[in-house]
Amino acid sequence: MSLDTTFADARPRALQLLSVAAIATLALAACGGNEGAEAASADENSDNGDSGTVTIEDDHGSHEISTDELGSVGAFDNRLFRTLEDLDVELTVAPRALMREGVHGYAEDEDILDTGIHREPNLELIVAAEPDLVITGQRYMEYYDEMASLMPEDSTILQFDEALEADDFFTGLVDVTTTLGTIFDAEAEAQELTEALEEATERVEAAYDGESSVMGLVTSGGDINYAGPQSGRGVSPVFQEFGLVPALEVEDESSDHEGDDISVEAIADSNPDWILVLDRDGMNPDDPEYTTAQELIAESPALQQVSAIEEDQIVYMPQHMYLTEDIQAYTEFLNDFADALESAQ
Repeated sequence: MSLDTTFADARPRALQLLSVAAIATLALAACGGNEGAEAASADENSDNGDSGTVTIEDDHGSHEISTDELGSVGAFDNRLFRTLEDLDVELTVAPRALMREGVHGYAEDEDILDTGIHREPNLELIVAAEPDLVITGQRYMEYYDEMASLMPEDSTILQFDEALEADDFFTGLVDVTTTLGTIFDAEAEAQELTEALEEATERVEAAYDGESSVMGLVTSGGDINYAGPQSGRGVSPVFQEFGLVPALEVEDESSDHEGDDISVEAIADSNPDWILVLDRDGMNPDDPEYTTAQELIAESPALQQVSAIEEDQIVYMPQHMYLTEDIQAYTEFLNDFADALESAQ
């Protein structure tokens, strides 16, 4: 879409991030009504000493899961693939076509039935896998009802999209990661991931001055596009978490995966102090037509007078961020952002 641009006069908000300990307490406290995911309880099985049952809250309500009977697990939310890997979860069915070798360990596991990309998935493979638990969301969220109908009668399907909305995304990431740790008896591994994110978040909070203007951009197909502070792919959770001051605000910004149309002249006129970039095409770096975000932005003749480029204050998200968007990728990016902010002080 084309954008009518007006310069921003946004005031930063105070950052509030729940501590990992607080979230872990919530996740184990059996308190209802949370919009995110919570592991409510874990009862001891008196017969065999196994972990028993946990109560999980997701987008569709409350679910009782027997943690010692999870023989077959499917995963379809790309934001959780690497988290499940780090929790040492074995999958039987997943969209391996959405994964990349060298990024996802699951990508090379041919024992995992591959349902393919979300545009035309082969959901019948869920029937073959007979999963006890499926975790879905994001690109696959529209297939929730169909997937549920293909699963065994006593199985469970979970979806955490509400917990991972942009206005509280990082708290949601911690919450969902903690919940997965509870389900798969990997609390220590989950805590390691959440503590790393919390530390990176605290670094950015301490280093950002609350005044410097920031612009989000998405590069795709050789074009530079705008990613807004409310809905922009990849960057909007960062704007909202830290109260970043937008260099530019527009009407009707979208969450389009390629960003919104914007001219380099409008970018130059807004003169951001910082630029945050999601390189959409970075997921296919071997494509002969691929042009890196750095080439498109930092080397653009029309942008050479922009403050962020003159001061080398462009922070690029991890190369495969468009495919992952997970706690690991955001932890890496926030540490890179913190490094840059600290160096600029």
